[in-house]
Amino acid sequence: MARSGVTGVGRGGRDNGAATVEFALIASLVLFPLLVGMLQYSLYFWSLQSGSHAAREAARQAAVGSLTCTQFRDLVSANAQGETASSVVAARTFYADTTMATSGPAVVGGVVKVNVTFDSIDLNFPALPFVPDGRVSEQGVARVENVTPNSVACS
Repeated sequence: MARSGVTGVGRGGRDNGAATVEFALIASLVLFPLLVGMLQYSLYFWSLQSGSHAAREAARQAAVGSLTCTQFRDLVSANAQGETASSVVAARTFYADTTMATSGPAVVGGVVKVNVTFDSIDLNFPALPFVPDGRVSEQGVARVENVTPNSVACS
C-alpha cells in the first residue's frame, strides 16, 4: 500500500514550533530576570566605583588646598557619574593628626577625610531584590600637603 501525502497522523501531528514556544517561556521566566539582575547589580557596582573615585579625587584636591567649598562640591558631583548634582552629598573634614580622633583646622601633615553619599541607580524591577536603600557611601583620606584659605571643612 502506497503512502499518501498525509504525515504524522498516527503520531500526534506536527510539532515544528514547540521548541520555539518552550524557549520563549523559559527565556521570559528565567533568562529575562537574570539579565535584568545582572544589569541592576552592574549599575550598582558602577555607582560604588564612581563614588570611590569621586571621594579619592576630592580628598586629593583637598590635600593641596586648591578648592573652595563650592568647587569641592562641583568636583564631587562631576565625578559621581550618572548622578544628579542634587542627589550627591559630600563633606570634607580636616584632622590635625593621623589618628583622626578630633577634627580641627587644616595643618600640614594632618589628614583630610572626604565622605560622598548618593543613591544608586535602581531599575525597580519588582521580582528582583536590591541592596537595602540602594545608598552608596564612600570615603577618601589623604595627607594634607598644603594649607590655603580654602582649606576649611565643608558639608
